[in-house]
Amino acid sequence: MHICIAVLLLSVEIAQAQSGVPTFRVDSVLPSGSDRPVQLMPGMLVSIYGTDLGPRESCIGQADATKRETPSPLRPDQPLVETLIYPKQLCGVQVMFGDTPSGLLYVQGGQINFKMPQEAPMEGTAPLRVVYQGRSSAAVDIRLGLEAATLSLEQPAHVGGPVWVHIQTPPFPWFGDVQYPVGVHPADFGCHEVEVRRNGTLLRRIPIRATSGMANGLMCGNIGIPGHEMQHKNRLPMHLQYRFDLPGVYEVRYTRRRGLPGTRDSQPIFKTAWTRIEIQPAQSGTPVTPPQDPGEALSDYLPGILGFPDAAHLSLVTEYLYHQNETVRQYTSLGLAYWPDDEINRRLTELLHTRGPSDVVVERTFRTPGAVEFILPYLRSDNPVLLRGAITGVTRLLFADPPLLSADARARAEGALISAAGSVLHTGDPQTGNNYASALGGVHDPRARDLLWNFVNRNVLTEQSLIVITWFKNPADLPRLATLLEARAKGDPKDRTYASLPYAIHRAYGDAALPVLESAIQKSDYVWVQTNCARELVQAGRSSGFAFIAQAIEQNQFYRREMVQFVQDRFPELRGADDSKMLAFLKARQ
Repeated sequence: MHICIAVLLLSVEIAQAQSGVPTFRVDSVLPSGSDRPVQLMPGMLVSIYGTDLGPRESCIGQADATKRETPSPLRPDQPLVETLIYPKQLCGVQVMFGDTPSGLLYVQGGQINFKMPQEAPMEGTAPLRVVYQGRSSAAVDIRLGLEAATLSLEQPAHVGGPVWVHIQTPPFPWFGDVQYPVGVHPADFGCHEVEVRRNGTLLRRIPIRATSGMANGLMCGNIGIPGHEMQHKNRLPMHLQYRFDLPGVYEVRYTRRRGLPGTRDSQPIFKTAWTRIEIQPAQSGTPVTPPQDPGEALSDYLPGILGFPDAAHLSLVTEYLYHQNETVRQYTSLGLAYWPDDEINRRLTELLHTRGPSDVVVERTFRTPGAVEFILPYLRSDNPVLLRGAITGVTRLLFADPPLLSADARARAEGALISAAGSVLHTGDPQTGNNYASALGGVHDPRARDLLWNFVNRNVLTEQSLIVITWFKNPADLPRLATLLEARAKGDPKDRTYASLPYAIHRAYGDAALPVLESAIQKSDYVWVQTNCARELVQAGRSSGFAFIAQAIEQNQFYRREMVQFVQDRFPELRGADDSKMLAFLKARQ
C-alpha cells in the first residue's frame, strides 16, 4: 500500500515537471545581495530560485522611463521619492504577491528578479506565487516586516577598559556595515546613536570640550584611508561616550538614524531593544604592541586606549601625534580632549622640546615662549612629519595677530623658511609643498616673491605659488599673471592648474583685474580658466561674462550645467527657469 502511494506521488511530481508548473521553496526567496531568507518589505528587490519559473532563455524587464511610483510610507529606511516602475508581466511570467502583481526585472526558468509591490504591508505574512503561461505555482507564505537589529558585547568588558558593542544590523545591502571611526573626532558616531542606562536611569555622555579639527569623514559613513582597510566592522566603542566606572549590569540601546541625531533628518531607521550587558571589575591587561598600520590604529588600538584620562594612557596616545599618516595624527590630537587642558599643554610643550614639531603638536604650542627656537631647526629635517610640523609652526608665527615675534626673530624665521626650499621639494609631500608656498605669503623679505615665481617657472608647486603671489598685490605681477591666464594649452585643455587664478586675481587687484579676465576669457585655451573668468565677470556685472554663459547654453557645452547652476545661485529668481528665460536674462545683460 505504502509503495503504491509513493509511486502515485512520484507520478504526480513527474507530471507537474513535464507540464512546466513553476516550483520554488520559501527558503529560495532571497533579497538581492543576500544569501539567506529575511522578512520582505515594500519596494525591496527580491530573487526567487526554482524550476520552470519562466522561459529557457532569459528576459530582462525595462523600467518605464515615463512613469514613477511612490515608495511605501511604511518604509523607514528610504525617503518618499518616486522610483522606477517595472513591467508586471514579462515573457509570460507574473509574480503575484497576494492578488497584486510585482514588477519584474528578470525572468528565466531558474530565477526571477522582482520588486515587491509598494502596497505590501509591513507585518504578518502574505502568499507569494509564480505564474508562467497560465500555470501557477503553489502559494508560499512570506514573512513581512523589517528584520530586527541586535546588540551584544563583543568581548568581556571591565571597569577601566574598553567597552566594544557588536551591532548586528538587518541583512540588507543598503544599510551597510556599522564602521568606526566615522570621522576624526573620536566620540563622533555619526548616524549611529547609543544610549546607556543603569538601574533605569540614563547615563550622561562624557562632556568633551570643543576642539578644532577637520571633519574628513561622512556623517553616516566612515573614514577611508587609501590602501589601508578598516578590518573591524559592526562595532562601536561605547567607552568614548560613556563612563563605566562601576561594575555591574547596564542596559544599552542602539539606533540607526537617517541623519545626525538632533537634526531635521534624524528619523530612526531601526533600533535594537534595550539589551543588558555586564561590566566586570577592573583587571590588569596584557600590553599590546602599538600598530603602525593606520587602519588598525584608527579602528581598534587608539579608540581602545582613549577615554581613560590617566598618565599611562596619555603616554601611549601621544606617540601617535608623530604618526606618518595625517588622519591618524588628527584623530589623536582630538582624542586629547579627554585629558585636562593644563596637563595636555605641559605634555605637548615637553614633546616640542624633546621630539620636535609635528603639525598637531605645534598647533597647540607655537604660542609658548621660545617656541620659534625649537621649530626652526626642523625646516631642514629629513623626517616628513617634522618638516610639515616646522612649516606649520613658522606659518602660525608669521601670520599671528598680534605679532608673536620680535623683529630679529621674524627676520631669522623668514630667512630660515626661504632657505628651506630645497628640503621641502626633496622631502615634503604635495600638501607640505602647498603649505610651504602659503607660508611664503607671510614673508616680508622680497626673496619670498622671487622664490614663488621661480617655482612657477620650474612648474613646481605652480597653482599654490600663483595664488600666493596675488597676496602681495604687486602691480608688477599683474601683466605676468595675465600672460599665464591667456596661455595656449600645451596639453589637456581641461587642466585645472590655472583654474583658481581668476578668483585670486580679482580678489587681489579688484577692478584692475577685469580687463585681464576679459582678455583671458577670449584667448585662453583652458576651459576652467574661461568658466572661472566668466564667474568673476558676471559678479562684476561685465557683459562679457553673461555672453560667455549664454553661448555655453546655446552651444550645449559640456560645462553648460555648471554655468547654469552658477547663474541660478547668483540670481535666485532664475531657479527653475527654462533655457529660453535663462537666455533672455543673459542676453539682456550683454
